[in-house]
Amino acid sequence: MSCKQRNKLSHKQISILPKIMKKIENKEFPDSYPVFLTQSSDAHIYSLRRKVIEHMGFVLISKEWIKDLSQWIGKRKCLELMSGLGALSYGLRMQGVNIIATDNYSWKETTNGDDSLLRNDNKTLTHVENLGALEAVEKYGRNVDIIIMSWPPYDGEIAVKVLKKMRDIKPSCIMIYIGEGKGGCTANEEFFTIFEKIEDESFNEANVKFQSWPLTKDQPFLIK
Repeated sequence: MSCKQRNKLSHKQISILPKIMKKIENKEFPDSYPVFLTQSSDAHIYSLRRKVIEHMGFVLISKEWIKDLSQWIGKRKCLELMSGLGALSYGLRMQGVNIIATDNYSWKETTNGDDSLLRNDNKTLTHVENLGALEAVEKYGRNVDIIIMSWPPYDGEIAVKVLKKMRDIKPSCIMIYIGEGKGGCTANEEFFTIFEKIEDESFNEANVKFQSWPLTKDQPFLIK
């Protein structure tokens, strides 16, 4: 049996996908995603991925992961940069996290690559203040404990500039960076030469239930 045949979804598996999409359209995240969704290269999965990105962004958000991450964050104040439609901040707020979501919506003008998937007229899931990443750190960085940055573009310096600005504004602040590692499709090479990974077993445990799309190697990193 070929790899292609092994990855082909059954009729039962295909029937589950519209139910997942319906939840997301209703601003409700699944408890978790079926294993086949994160492993199969079937065309139905990529079709679903495009639709989910339009409503939620690039990070695959589940209730189980958000709950564990929220418990790790606790009462610490958070600032999310480049929030997109605000799905991650929305999920964290639903768990009681004190978080400010910001984005300058520049991705709406992007026409190249996967970012074009985000060019839609959907409303944000929660309040997202119209602020660029550096402006947001300048405005709120001194008053937060954690900055969250997901999927920064790999063809620019914004991730590096944000990290440097965070260190200048508040050296004790830490960052949750969600994206691929060095050589991936998020953040540029310089970012990975200057970030300092924080070894925290409790953070690792809080992200055990984090899931990714097939062939995507994004994960949460705790850095300073």
